Amino acid sequence: MPRNTVIIFIVLLIWLQPIDGARSYIVDDDGFANYKTIQEAVIAADNGDTIYVKPGNYHEEVILNKSVSLMPLLGEREPIVLKGDGKETGITITSDGCSLEGLTFENFTGPGIHVRSNGNTIKENAFEKDNPAILVRDSHMNSIAKNVVKDCEGGVALLTGSSDNNVLDNEIIGGTVAILIRDAGENSITGNSANGSSMGIWLMNSSDSEIIGNKIEAKTYGIWIFNSTSGDLRDNAVSRSLRGMYFMNCSGQEIENNSIKNVEFGIALENSNWNTIAGCRIVNSTRAFGLARSRENIITGNSISDVKDTAIEIDYSNGNSLQDNEISRGDKGIIMLDSSANLLKDNRIQEIKWSLYVESSLKEGFNNSIDESNLVDGAPVAYVYGKSGGLIQNKKLAHITLAYCNNFILQRNDVTNDAIFLFNSNQNKIQENNVSNCYGIRMVNSIGNEVFGNRLLGNRYSGMFLVSSNSNQIVENAASGNNQNGISLLDCSNNTIRGNVVDHNYETGVWLNYSNDNQIYQNNITNNPMGLQIIYSSGNQIYHNNFINNKEHSQDLYGNNSWDGGNVIGGNYWSGHVAKGNPSENWPMIIKGGTTDKYPFQDEGGWL
Repeated sequence: MPRNTVIIFIVLLIWLQPIDGARSYIVDDDGFANYKTIQEAVIAADNGDTIYVKPGNYHEEVILNKSVSLMPLLGEREPIVLKGDGKETGITITSDGCSLEGLTFENFTGPGIHVRSNGNTIKENAFEKDNPAILVRDSHMNSIAKNVVKDCEGGVALLTGSSDNNVLDNEIIGGTVAILIRDAGENSITGNSANGSSMGIWLMNSSDSEIIGNKIEAKTYGIWIFNSTSGDLRDNAVSRSLRGMYFMNCSGQEIENNSIKNVEFGIALENSNWNTIAGCRIVNSTRAFGLARSRENIITGNSISDVKDTAIEIDYSNGNSLQDNEISRGDKGIIMLDSSANLLKDNRIQEIKWSLYVESSLKEGFNNSIDESNLVDGAPVAYVYGKSGGLIQNKKLAHITLAYCNNFILQRNDVTNDAIFLFNSNQNKIQENNVSNCYGIRMVNSIGNEVFGNRLLGNRYSGMFLVSSNSNQIVENAASGNNQNGISLLDCSNNTIRGNVVDHNYETGVWLNYSNDNQIYQNNITNNPMGLQIIYSSGNQIYHNNFINNKEHSQDLYGNNSWDGGNVIGGNYWSGHVAKGNPSENWPMIIKGGTTDKYPFQDEGGWL
């Protein structure tokens, strides 16, 4: 300290000494005060005293075992730095009611400040490269406010029974975990900023916590809540994180009005029950919202937009309510897998390629309540489970699902967004519907259905796809211009494919894989890269079809199939193949893969 300030300090020292009650002390590392170290002043002080610290570097570990205040003198702006340089802890507070303000803690191998008492105030301090910046253990009613933390292993850690603490308005940059709460309930985390840390807020085994109004940009988890109950998470903003908010083994959480942007995963609940997610906004995510093995949660009034993959995915989760949510701009809307007793009502979906899909390995997994109040670009969704004898006709619908339904008639409907799905549904009539520019007709484990006269044009995959579905009649449909195949069968048998127009599909006109004993006849299969492809399938009968202008008419691999009905019934017509007679006998058509149509026709439709 310059010598010309000595007189000023003497005057200040006299001025700072009260006649009675609390006293004030000045610490200066240059020696121009009564105390050169902070610990010396603490030893001299009594409860209620104030210790003013002059700017400088202090190489010490301090124990506050008295209720004192540490702060700079009024008007001092140069840093007061406690240097770790291999030391473990900057200041350990063991007495109640202490106040630390305006100090800087650098390079401690342990915490910059270790709190082991109650009712302390820690505000407007700076921390750099400590581990963590502030550690609170088994302590209560402390206030940690407006501190700046940079590149510390952790920012603020509340551990082991610490409760009723307020962590507010702190700025935390870098590090591993910005704010950690473990085995510590009833704390308030409010208005903090965390930027660049691996994890923003991590709460474990801690209940009745408030996490409100925090702004987080973290590398992995924005907010991770584990094994905790009865939390209040409101008005937080999480962005540029791998996961926005993740809850595991949680219940009773009120998750409201949070904003999550530019993340891979928005909000996810795993093995978590009886929570409420309301009024949250998720923008620009890969997967916006997920439930896994979670039940009886309420998801209402949320907004999800700009989704690269799936807006809402529900896996093995039962009894949840999804109402009044908005989903816009993305690939997939709501996907439900092996989940039952869920309620979907008044949800609005816009500009989503595939709005709804429900699938389950068990019957009860389809038992969900999804009514026509759910709208996709203004068109309702039709979802029917476990009914018989119904009629859906002359409607404009975004989606139709029949699950475990029999003897239904779906007739002259215009399906605008998804598909007609049949799961384990038998003896239904699907006729004269227009299912174009979406996902066509899909049938799984369904028997004895009549699919007649439907328009299946320009769909994103196959116009019609049957999986493990037998004895169905696929008759006089138009399956054209689809981005995969016109008609696809996988693990299907004893189906009849007759009189269909299958043309200009992107891959194959008709495709069979592991499908046996089907009859394929009187179809016009034209202008496809591959007309008819059969793989690992046997016993199929293919005759009286017109194969015209396909790049490759047919392929038959790893099976034993018949490509003609003998010399009387004949085989098929093949454009570009020379044959004499209807049918011909000495002009066989070689099928790619080695089999033969022995009796091809000379003329298109020569069997008529």
